[in-house]
Order: sequence, then C-alpha cells, then structure tokens
Amino acid sequence: MSRPLSGSVGILGGSFNPVHNGHLRMAIEAREALDLARVELLPAKVPPHKKETGLLDFGLRLSLLRQAVEGVEGLAVNALEGEMPVPSYSYATLSRLCEMFPATKYVFVLGSPDFLTLPDWHRGLELPLLTDIAVVDRLGLGQTAVDGFLDAHWDWREEGPGVRRIAAGRRVVLVPMARLDVSASMVREKFCAGLETSGLVPEAVRGRMLAEPHLFKDRWNVSP
Repeated sequence: MSRPLSGSVGILGGSFNPVHNGHLRMAIEAREALDLARVELLPAKVPPHKKETGLLDFGLRLSLLRQAVEGVEGLAVNALEGEMPVPSYSYATLSRLCEMFPATKYVFVLGSPDFLTLPDWHRGLELPLLTDIAVVDRLGLGQTAVDGFLDAHWDWREEGPGVRRIAAGRRVVLVPMARLDVSASMVREKFCAGLETSGLVPEAVRGRMLAEPHLFKDRWNVSP
C-alpha cells in the first residue's frame, strides 16, 4: 500500500463505553499501514448520536483509555473533548486541533461502517475537506463500497491503490483489517450478565471492571 500519510497523527474518536480490543486494533492497523507518527484515541464527552443514559462518566472512560494504551507503541489518549462545548462534534474537534497545532498533519480514523454514515453527522460531509481520512475496513466492505460512497458525494480521483483524493479536499485512504467481531454493546451485555470478557477488552480494563463492578453495572442500568 502507498503510504502518503507517513508521519501524520491519527485521531480515533468514539464514546469508548468501554474501550475494547476492536478499538485498539483499528488504531494499530491504521498506524502501521499508513506509517503514522501515532494514533490518539479521543473520547467524546457527550456523543451527539447516543443517549447519556448508560454512558460511563467521561472521567472513567478517559481513565480506562489511558490504562488500555499503556505500553502499546504508537497509541496515546487525547482528552480535548472534555474541555469543549457539548455535544461533542467531530468537525468542531478536528477544527480545534488544526487551530491549536497548525504544523501537525492530522488523519481522522474511522471504521468503514461509520464512514458510510457521514451524511448523518454534523457537517460530516465536510470532514474530508478538513483532514485526511483513514477508513479502516473492519467489516470487509472493500474499495468498491468506499468508491461508491465517494461517487455519491464528491468529485475525486485515484492517487494509488486504496488512495482517493477529494476535489478541493484531502485524501481518503482505505486500510484493510482482519474482521474482529467485538463491540462495546457486546462487552456491556456480557459483563452485566456475569459472562467472561477476557479477549474482548484489554486486561487492564477487564481488571478494573472486575475490581469495581458497581461503577459499570450501575451506569449500564443492569442490576448486579
């Protein structure tokens, strides 16, 4: 794969309720495939598309993220949305980052299913005009699905295998990834049902959940 984004900083946003191994693999795959300087996992304080009911406190989600990336090369945590107005819009956050660090080249990292829902986001179709986009193909949708979506919304040209340039905008790069069927909702359901979450979440996160189960079950609205 061509690596036109080498040295850039990836931003992987999300509610991380809780952070799981799928999140970490997405970040790692993007960093390695594109030769990024690092990928920063950035939790939303108040996700605009999800109810606050059942959402762990921002401070707890932030703490879990920091535990999850500890010792993982090239991954870091960014707490910027904790200081910004709510709800947490990706466009506003990326704009702020670009203003704060104009010399840094940012890449917005997201999964292929989320990429296809950009029309439903706040100024979602403007994101490729703001930063480069790394689409991690976590469900095996493939280049054809990405190109079809690009056709529907922008003029673009091919710059190499997996690399597309939006007219008057930035690049959209497809990152292959082996399918990993894990989701935050799966983790929540299993944990609250007393089932094993080993292999689904980082061990540090699993240890925290087992040590302080009330912090999680009380917020996830399931009785112990």
